[in-house]
Amino acid sequence: MTELSRRTFLSAVAAAGALPAVPGIAGVAAAAGSPAPELFGPAAVTAAIVGMAVEGDTGYLVTRGQTPPKVVTVDLAARTVTRIDRLDRGDGGWACTISGGQVYAGTYPTPDLYRYDPVSGEVELLGTIGPSGGFVWCLTTAPDGTVYAGTSPRCELWEYRPDTGVLRKVGRVATDTQFARVVAADDTTVYVGTTPLRHVIAVDRATGAMRDIYPADLERTGSVDAIIATGDRVLVSAGGQVLDLAPDGSDYTVVAPPEPSTMIDGLTLTPSGELLGVARRTGALFRRVGDALEPAGVANAGDETRGLWLRDESVLLGAGGSGVLWFHDLATGDTETFDLTETDVAGPDLVQYLSYDRSAVYVGGHFYVTVHRPWAGVEPRRIRVNGEIKAMLPHEGRVLGAIYPSGELISIDPATDTVTSLGMLGNDQQRPWELALDTERGLLLVASAPGTGRLNGALTVLDLATGAMDAYVGLLQDQSVMSVALHDGVAYLAGDTWGGGGATPTQPAAQVAAFDLATRTVLWRTEPIAGQASLQHVEVHDGYLYGVYKRLSGTWFAMDLATRTVVRQGRISGYGEIVVHNDQVFAATNFGDYLYRLRPDHDAEQLAGPLVASWFTVPQLEFERGWTAWGVAGRELARFDLHPRHRR
Repeated sequence: MTELSRRTFLSAVAAAGALPAVPGIAGVAAAAGSPAPELFGPAAVTAAIVGMAVEGDTGYLVTRGQTPPKVVTVDLAARTVTRIDRLDRGDGGWACTISGGQVYAGTYPTPDLYRYDPVSGEVELLGTIGPSGGFVWCLTTAPDGTVYAGTSPRCELWEYRPDTGVLRKVGRVATDTQFARVVAADDTTVYVGTTPLRHVIAVDRATGAMRDIYPADLERTGSVDAIIATGDRVLVSAGGQVLDLAPDGSDYTVVAPPEPSTMIDGLTLTPSGELLGVARRTGALFRRVGDALEPAGVANAGDETRGLWLRDESVLLGAGGSGVLWFHDLATGDTETFDLTETDVAGPDLVQYLSYDRSAVYVGGHFYVTVHRPWAGVEPRRIRVNGEIKAMLPHEGRVLGAIYPSGELISIDPATDTVTSLGMLGNDQQRPWELALDTERGLLLVASAPGTGRLNGALTVLDLATGAMDAYVGLLQDQSVMSVALHDGVAYLAGDTWGGGGATPTQPAAQVAAFDLATRTVLWRTEPIAGQASLQHVEVHDGYLYGVYKRLSGTWFAMDLATRTVVRQGRISGYGEIVVHNDQVFAATNFGDYLYRLRPDHDAEQLAGPLVASWFTVPQLEFERGWTAWGVAGRELARFDLHPRHRR
């Protein structure tokens, strides 16, 4: 995707004139064309990172959420950004390592491997090491300078030799899982950790022979979160504890904290051999003492850790996924931070979610909610949250939200910018998709998907008065719950047979279920269209259930709820959210970013588009009282005029 200026975008929209029907999609009627949207600057900004590497007093990192990704050089002593360059393409870089003074970065959603010269700024694409939609998840450098990469969806290990310039596939390290998630190497062996099923595959660097050294008597379901290879021992973070193994997997010891911990996503060894670690979300620091992990402080709570290094003998440097670099003095307990979001590293983010309540427009991005009030002439402000906010719903002066990947429910007070936790979804639910509010009963409904490798999603019901939370897992058997639409005390749930991804679907088609909130029972289930694997969103209006599919992308339907018969179906550009406003049904979709009107007795009517893609999740519309609606175009906050007078 190309980044466009406000002027370029407006010129392109104006030049388009009347909007044509979507090429190649039957059953779409063209509207006369809505006017160009009003644009109000970046909807959200981000300096989120995943890949970071350190050499001396210099840190190198690669951004995520910015297109194409930035490669950033940081003076760690001065805590300043000294250089910013860009890779050729991609939405982000998930991995970074250093070899011979050169920086290597791996990207997504095209799994490219790049070499970056930090002196000249030259970027070289070494190769693409997987299919479109794949990731280079991890990179490491062996003692001799050889670079190794782990990928998805083929769970492969790749090798690059800087001395010969040869890039080669070593092989697939596991056939029962898709993600080669972490990697480490010593003189003789590469160790690859996988998810959502745990393996630690030891790969002989000379012969390519592979063996799984993860202890057979330990839990397989879950992720391997970090690996350190010393030559004599292998240290593996998994399940909130550390395994200390011999290189052949024998003689292992479980090194655990005194209380159960969240994922320990950062490990480092000091020059003296002391093991230090940090836990995700809590920021809890641990130091190994004997065969236990003892608490050693707290740093950067609420974040994830994308790298951990010891500096100046007692200062622990952490790379926070939000773009916060933290420096924790183990001797004094003091922590200092350097927020890259306050530097030129920050740039327009792909939007996670958008909501509106007449007082403000709220835009969710990576680790922040941006509050916009352009009509008041004030600058946007940001409220920090602990992850990606995947759903929001204004309620009684607050904004209710749901976070990925923690599954945490939160309440934001825009008057004070405070964030209060309402609890965790739990029950293996990781990816919230939609919130709905039953105002009569004071219930918040949450549609969610499980973690990678699992199929059963859930409808979670939170009593806002008491805090009681009830989870209904598997209402749609072996399907995620992608959407919840509430009407007359019945919650209509939309399913996805792919679940959380990374598992083989068991169901022939996505279902819709009607769930009675009074009796907490399923009234009925149905497959609106046979053979369609994944619903994205549903909404109810005037006796009809409207839905749009993710697989096959762009299939929409209107179903008579009385007879459960589909009375209309067709194709639009892609998938997104459906909204009812002023007695009409609208849909915003991706793959071109179009806006439509849907009716049970008419083809889909195209109202606007194509727009410049702007969404990390799926497109939305949030209406004001009249016919204007808030959305996003070209990563800018946009207001669309969808008045019927603009239609034929």
